[in-house]
Amino acid sequence: MSTLRERISDAAKELYLREGLEGFSMRRVAEMVGVSAPAIYRHYQNKDELLNEIIIEGLKILDDYLRLALSAKTPYERLLQLLEGYLNFAVEQPKYFDFAFITPSSGIDRFPAELAKHDWTTFTSAVGQIYQCMEQGVLKKDDPIETAITLWAEVHGLVSLYRVQRFGQSLDTFRQIYWRAVRRILQGLREDGALTEVGQADGSSPTSPGSG
Repeated sequence: MSTLRERISDAAKELYLREGLEGFSMRRVAEMVGVSAPAIYRHYQNKDELLNEIIIEGLKILDDYLRLALSAKTPYERLLQLLEGYLNFAVEQPKYFDFAFITPSSGIDRFPAELAKHDWTTFTSAVGQIYQCMEQGVLKKDDPIETAITLWAEVHGLVSLYRVQRFGQSLDTFRQIYWRAVRRILQGLREDGALTEVGQADGSSPTSPGSG
């Protein structure tokens, strides 16, 4: 049987996913759980601490998306799958993505704190895939951490723009733009700039049927 703290946390996540931050309040969470608002404060010091539970859950889900990439055969294929996983998380779990990475809020822990708190092996794995690509000559040798940050900034910027509807409503169109942009940046990370296997000519995902 779940504890009252777990029931409060589950209710908070349900309320946020249904109504967003605009409809979120301690009073409404208390009503969903069937307790008084003061009862919640015996388990959570304030609203920000409760909202942080939502960020933690979102980052766990992101970790699940990225962890799927680790089954790919080569470091380069794993890197592409990580980029695909980040995109899928953003478009399939938009409220979690927005709250973790876009919505400004003071007093709430963010990604760096949660990386330290949890075993986020997929981020360090991404750096590891880049390092191995450099060692194998797939990517030119450089600082693997800074290269990972560069790639993250690129894909995060793209999905953030998509989330605020700067690419229109077509997900298929956005995916094509996303992979064409990824192809360009990975070409720049190659010594000879000849990386052609990132997606297809139309910019479709490298994991799509017929790509390679």
